[in-house]
Amino acid sequence: MKYALVCKNEPREQGYRVAEIVDTLPSFEPAPDHQWIECADDLLADAKWFDPSDNTFKDFPIPDPVKKPV
Repeated sequence: MKYALVCKNEPREQGYRVAEIVDTLPSFEPAPDHQWIECADDLLADAKWFDPSDNTFKDFPIPDPVKKPV
């Protein structure tokens, strides 16, 4: 398992930004508005967002393609 640094002062969707991923839990405490959360080994920073309502990492919604006028 890895650890994700979640920034509670950087909203994303209905949750927060995943700022960093590390292999081992750092020995220092993060800033008060940040939190280390255990995550899957394949999680990438800024590729998903953290949902505090169910403590999961979620994909960003895929936007609809922009249609050009004909």
